[in-house]
This record gives sequence, C-alpha cells and structure tokens, in this order.
Amino acid sequence: MREKRIIGICLLLSCWIVLQAGNPPRSDSTSVGKTGWFTYAPYGKSLLSDLHPNFVRFEIVWNKNHTVYDFSHTDKSVRPSTQGCFGMDLPVWNGNFGAHQQFGLSITLSTSAYLWMDLFESKTSPVINTDYRIGMPTMTFIHRFNRKFLKNYSIAWSPFKHESTHAGDEIQIQRVEAGYAIRRVNVSYNYTELVFTLNEPEDRMVQCHTFRLGLMLLWVPKYGWYRIIESAGDGDASCAHPTLSPVEAYFQYQYQTPTSRHGFQGIISAEIRNRAVYGYDLTLKKGETDNSKSDYRRFTYNIFLGMRYNIPGYDGYFSRFALGARLYHGNCPFGQFRSIDNYSQIGISLVFQ
Repeated sequence: MREKRIIGICLLLSCWIVLQAGNPPRSDSTSVGKTGWFTYAPYGKSLLSDLHPNFVRFEIVWNKNHTVYDFSHTDKSVRPSTQGCFGMDLPVWNGNFGAHQQFGLSITLSTSAYLWMDLFESKTSPVINTDYRIGMPTMTFIHRFNRKFLKNYSIAWSPFKHESTHAGDEIQIQRVEAGYAIRRVNVSYNYTELVFTLNEPEDRMVQCHTFRLGLMLLWVPKYGWYRIIESAGDGDASCAHPTLSPVEAYFQYQYQTPTSRHGFQGIISAEIRNRAVYGYDLTLKKGETDNSKSDYRRFTYNIFLGMRYNIPGYDGYFSRFALGARLYHGNCPFGQFRSIDNYSQIGISLVFQ
C-alpha cells in the first residue's frame, strides 16, 4: 500500500513537470528543440507499437478469456476489458551541438503505470493487474545527417530500470479462497536497456520510416524475472520452474505518412519481441500434481494501425493524438499472468503523446 502511494505521488509530480516542460509554439516543425534544463527533446520517444510505452493510452479491448482472471466464471472464450497506460519521459536536459546542430543529447526520466481492469464485469469490476516501471535517467544520443532515405540514427541507454507488478486485490482474494497452489507471483526485477534507432521520427510532420532494435538485460540473472516467496504467503514455490533467461529483445518498425494541411497523418507501427513465458501453472490447486511447466521463449506480436492528429505550430508533450486499432498476440503481457501462452487481444486505442 505504501509503495502504491509513493508511485501515485511520483506520477502526480511527473505530470506537473511535463506541463511545465512543453516547448512554446514554433513555426518550424523541423526544429530540433531548445537546449537547456527541463526542455523537451523530440527524439527517443516510444513508438505506437511499444509494449511498454512512455505515453498515455486508453483502450477498450476484446481479449482471450482464461479461468485465472475470469472473476465471474463466465466461461466465455472472449471477454471485453479496459486497459490504461499512464507513461511519460520527464525531461531533464536536452542539448544540440555541432555544425547545423548535427548532434543531440537528451537525458530523460521515464515512468509508467499500466492498469488492466474488467469494467464490464457486473458485480465489482475488478482490477486484474497493475504494472509499474521507473528507473534512472535515460541518455539518448542522436546523429543527424539527412541523406535521402536515411535521416539520422540514435542510441539510447537506460542503465537501471525496475518493474514491479501486482495482481488486483479481488483476484488475489479469490485465489486465496479457492485454494490455488500459487496465490501470487512476485514479478519484480531490475534491468538495463539499450536501444538503437534508425530514422528517429523527430519531425512528426513529415513522412518517415523508423526502425528500432532494443535489448533488455537483467541486472542479476540469478534472481530471474519472478519469484514465489513462501514466507510471504505466495504459495508453493516448488510449482515454479524458472530457467535462467536474462535477455528480452525486440524489433520495431513504424511508418508515418506526410501530414495533411489539416494536421492528420496515417500511422502503422509493429513490434516483434522475443521474451520468456514464465514457468508455472496458475490453475493448479493445492494437492494437485505439478505438471513441471518450465520457462521457454517465444515471439510476441504487437501492431497499431490508425490516424494521428498533430497540433500545428506546437511540438511537445500532448502535441499529438492518435486513434486506431491495436492487435496483440503472444503470451499474456501482464504481471503474473505471463505464464499464459496463446493470448490474443484486439481493441480500440486512444493515444496522447
């Protein structure tokens, strides 16, 4: 509870800093931004298909159902639910240097909270899961050279990030009362992240093909991505069989069309990610035979297709709004439910950047 209050205070403070840090209106959309403390950098931002984005997104989705998060035991194969991502890159410092501002360096502090709720459940509309991410500042270097198709490249490094996830209270209580062998999985880990981008879309108004490759590496591989702590009442730790798989990698592609005179442009964004499917069975009851499910790796797919509106003459936080459809397939991307494979969802997505 104390941890949630601290995170809530941090998010409120983050919103205030972002509102203070937006750039003033400007007539040149190709500007690389101002130099100085708490100034917005138009590069190094999450693409629309990012599984862990640092922007704000609200969604109504239809997802594959499963007994472990079907609170009312509807036994339907597909259920509607709601998801919200509250993320941002807080500006710390941005600078441009070299001839014609050829090089840039930004320092930002990223934070996000991801909420998955079953608002269409008639009894209590439970929170299914929440994910929190925060870390040390991210440093992003960009080299601009504008040679026809090739516009620039950037390298971003986040030396330390932390993710902590929590199953919703009602789901947790239900699991305790039903006598599941595993009541809670402590999905909490520290990692470093390195990202290479070709063609940063820092000019949001023009046509751009963006390619991005990212790598996440656990700080302490022996701790893994998750733990079951018996002394804390999580359940039977012998039912989990993690393997040391300390790496998560992803490739992203995004295409934005030229912006119309009214400020609209088409966006298609796709991500392929290789990650671990966690090694435990959440459906096991006390006394049942453990099927010894182990961790394994798989590819996940995340695709966004829609339209974006760019506010003319202004580039900064909340200067663009996107509406579209997002499709995901892979293992369940949320908290302790990441042991569930062949999870799919499709939904309507509203994005604020």
